[in-house]
Amino acid sequence: MMLAAMVGAAMLAGCGEELLITAQPIKNVENVHYQDGSLDVYCLTGICQFELSANQDVDLIVVMHYSESRTFDKIEGVSVTGRGGSSVEMHGGNSFQLSLAANEPPSTIQVVDYYRN
Repeated sequence: MMLAAMVGAAMLAGCGEELLITAQPIKNVENVHYQDGSLDVYCLTGICQFELSANQDVDLIVVMHYSESRTFDKIEGVSVTGRGGSSVEMHGGNSFQLSLAANEPPSTIQVVDYYRN
């Protein structure tokens, strides 16, 4: 089932606008949750694809999970189609940082875990 997730954050811009991050699952994404600058993406298979966009410039830490109790072991690759592609920076085996520009078309992200199921 494909569901778009509008993820609101308690961060306010100078004009008082609330940060909105839109996550659209494309392949194998079960759930997406945003909290305190971190986006948790749940992908049961270890290979998933999703789109991200935001209404404000934002640097996100994306943490990849199989389930609530298990994160990815070692991200083999992150592929980004869109303006945020050059901003990807790995943060350990299960997370990466990605910059999104305000009101740009969605970036498509594919993530693969080396030790996938």
